[in-house]
Amino acid sequence: MSLYRTWRPRTFGDLVGQDAVVRTLTTAIETGRLAHAYLFSGPRGSGKTSAAKILARCIDCVAGPTPTPDNTCENCRAILDGTALDVLEIDAASNRGIDEIRALREAVKFAPATMRRKVYIVDEAHMLTREGANAFLKTLEEPPEHAVFILCTTAPEALPATILSRCQRYAFRRIAVSTMIGRMRTIAAAEGIAIDEPALAAIAYRADGGLRDALTMLEQAAAFGGGRIDLATIEDAFGATGRATAQELTAALLAGDAVGALRIVERASDEGIEMQTLLRGTIGELRHLLVGRIDPALLEHDLSAEDIERVLRLTESTSQARLVRGLRLALDALAAARLSGNARLELETAVLRFVLIAEDPTLESLSARIEALEGGAPAAPVAQRPVPRPAKPKAAAQAAAPKLPAGELTLQRLEHHWPAVIERVRERKPSVSGHLARARLVDFDGATLTIAVPDETTHAMLRDALAIVGQMLADTTGHGLAIKTIISEPPGEDEGDEPDASDLLGYAVKKLR
Repeated sequence: MSLYRTWRPRTFGDLVGQDAVVRTLTTAIETGRLAHAYLFSGPRGSGKTSAAKILARCIDCVAGPTPTPDNTCENCRAILDGTALDVLEIDAASNRGIDEIRALREAVKFAPATMRRKVYIVDEAHMLTREGANAFLKTLEEPPEHAVFILCTTAPEALPATILSRCQRYAFRRIAVSTMIGRMRTIAAAEGIAIDEPALAAIAYRADGGLRDALTMLEQAAAFGGGRIDLATIEDAFGATGRATAQELTAALLAGDAVGALRIVERASDEGIEMQTLLRGTIGELRHLLVGRIDPALLEHDLSAEDIERVLRLTESTSQARLVRGLRLALDALAAARLSGNARLELETAVLRFVLIAEDPTLESLSARIEALEGGAPAAPVAQRPVPRPAKPKAAAQAAAPKLPAGELTLQRLEHHWPAVIERVRERKPSVSGHLARARLVDFDGATLTIAVPDETTHAMLRDALAIVGQMLADTTGHGLAIKTIISEPPGEDEGDEPDASDLLGYAVKKLR
């Protein structure tokens, strides 16, 4: 028998990670305030169906109703074996139509055969058709005294509000990483599975809050590894997630090591790690760092104790503003990667914009440099930091930017204000700003501004957004201008031109050589 079935909770005391649900249900049973319909919602593998079966035994145990069924009486054993006539588990995914629900409505009318109450456990309740849900609603409105319904679902929002309003709702949480590691450690010891802590943590992170998934992977790893299971065994069995690489990349970013960061990206590409996966992993790491600076206790649900210590060490020398900037750059890169199809280039660009901040001409970079200069010494440890004052809204700061005086405009004056235009576009439409940053101002005839873009994809994206770009340009300069786009490669090294925002990656790579 599978591990998750062998170790399925038999009492509320065995149900891990759902203390609020257990406490409320226990109190309801002890005070005799049982409802006729319950809705258990939450992510997969969080214990919804197990809790429903425990509640059924609490109701129909010979010694009950009791919050602690003995699991040895005739009724409890029948429910555990799945042979109880009065406790029915219905899979709504395969019994979702109006005919099946009508049959259920007819069966509900009859009194229990041997037990105290009839209990109907409706799994995957969100899969009911609209007609089936409407037919089921009548039963929930006027249920017989001997019937109790327990609906389990991962998508409560898919159920009609009329059904939700007739159920007591219990939200099951994702199980914390530390809780899953502890539970797997206990089970592995009982089952004679030799596995080290990093491997347990790797399984817990992959399970994403679902203990059932974690136990399934533990069993598979035991079969795959043969001997002692370590981190390498987990990656061989389930593939690399890129999580360790994302941690390395984040550390290189915070250390200002541009060469090291680019080499990590290159190595990840050679190892077959998807660049979008690496981007998402880096975003997750930066998010953990930001949360750790604000309140380390919030990390206890998502990280193991060792990872929390690692995060807090990194936050001691990193400002909150720097982490926010890194998150914004990474999120912009992820959005741009979906459009451009070149996730590696977007990631490398974001890396270099973060590390080589002095070479980034955007207003955001300038603001970050000013803040770093004003900050002076490294940030204080988390426990000693004062609560930061909220930053002024960026839009307000831009609104105060000086407009160009009336008179003849020049290409040079427009180039000077172009970073401010990009920043305004970023606030209105982030997906366009990444493409706009690759554009170069090449000509201005007094009425029309011509900008050059490097490829057809960028040209198509900007062509559909020229109205927004024109509006932001007018807001910045005080003059309404027409904008024309052309496709043109940036000038080569031999032309001796200084790089602008569109050439930042190539320019930074040259500086690193």
